[in-house]
Amino acid sequence: MESIKETVMEGIEWVTSRLKERTSWDGIVIIGIGTLILIASPLTKIVAMAAIGYGVFTILKDEGMF
Repeated sequence: MESIKETVMEGIEWVTSRLKERTSWDGIVIIGIGTLILIASPLTKIVAMAAIGYGVFTILKDEGMF
């Protein structure tokens, strides 16, 4: 039981020491941005299609039509 406690304490100390380093924060930010892009990518395709559709609509519509 004591070795598990020591292992957990070493892990906590390792994480704590890493959080004090700037490069760790850089890594966290990069991972966060990458995750956000992966989650939002289906939405960006829908927004892009809507933008293209609206662009076509504005090109084809008559000035006084709508």
